[in-house]
Amino acid sequence: MKNYLLTVLALALVTSVSAQSLSGVESVEYDPINNRYLTSDDNTSIVAIAPNGALSYFGSGTDASHGMEVIGDKLYTIAGSTINCYDLNTESLVWSQSISGAAFLNGMASNGVDSIWFTDFSNKDILVMDVNNHQNYSTLVNSMNKTPNGIVYDGANNRCLFVTWGNPASIKAMDLTSNAITDVVQNVGVGNIDGIDNDSDGNWFISSWSPARITKFSNDFGTSEVITVPGISSPADICYAVETDTLAIPGGNQVLFVGFESSTVGIEEENFETFSVYYQSGYPVVQFELNEIQEATMEIFNTQGQAVYKVLEGNQPNGLHKVVLSSIGLYSGTYLCRFQSKELSFTERIVIP
Repeated sequence: MKNYLLTVLALALVTSVSAQSLSGVESVEYDPINNRYLTSDDNTSIVAIAPNGALSYFGSGTDASHGMEVIGDKLYTIAGSTINCYDLNTESLVWSQSISGAAFLNGMASNGVDSIWFTDFSNKDILVMDVNNHQNYSTLVNSMNKTPNGIVYDGANNRCLFVTWGNPASIKAMDLTSNAITDVVQNVGVGNIDGIDNDSDGNWFISSWSPARITKFSNDFGTSEVITVPGISSPADICYAVETDTLAIPGGNQVLFVGFESSTVGIEEENFETFSVYYQSGYPVVQFELNEIQEATMEIFNTQGQAVYKVLEGNQPNGLHKVVLSSIGLYSGTYLCRFQSKELSFTERIVIP
């Protein structure tokens, strides 16, 4: 199974002399050719994030406002009502295509070969483009009853999955033969879903604003778990880089990275206790399960009994939860993690390396 590698980094504060800090980050995409992440933000210029966290501008005068996709050695971006194509090696513009009638282009997906799909948030449309003939684009679905946002290609089932804005939000599918729209999860239990992506094992991840969190689904959407990352804010168009098993979460003025690894270390999901703490790469993960929606709090205390960090507060959904505790910025040492809900009351010692 995949457990958290727990290398969660908030890169809003990591800057270099060659780039400004991040601002209003909307999308992030992994560039496997150059081993870096590329972001679109309010600065409109594309910013590259190196493995050590250093920021630099991607090219000169590049433009990306929302969705991004990498196919081969090309980067495709949404910039207002335009689709741009950039060369990943030279960082230069290859072509630019204005989309007639577009109102608010937002999410983007690709089949990794020759096609990109993108959503129009305001018109409630889904469009497709042949990237080898960029003037060849068309609207597949228009004026649907839900507002489409993030979108991802699901080749195994000949469809694109997309998430919707609003409350309650849903996960839907568009058949790539008939363009028919069907419900995958009619009510996810969260509002305003922004992004969706999948890992190499076929699990699905979505980012929601209400509440601000990541939800992970199994391949068939039969089971789900909540992933809580302290510091998350307005999580937007997420990217799971299968090359590094890392989920990048853009939002606000930061990009959070949650690493995963294939491991037998830790707790098998089918056998874990009601409340457990385990360690991966030296960092603690708190795992618990609730039988129903209920109010819960989780706080971190120092050895003198002083509260130093509030991790959770308020109503939490039923089901499996995992809370990453490597991004809370505590000094190395021993702490107490106290969890309280209607069902559970636990205090466990944790060690921050």
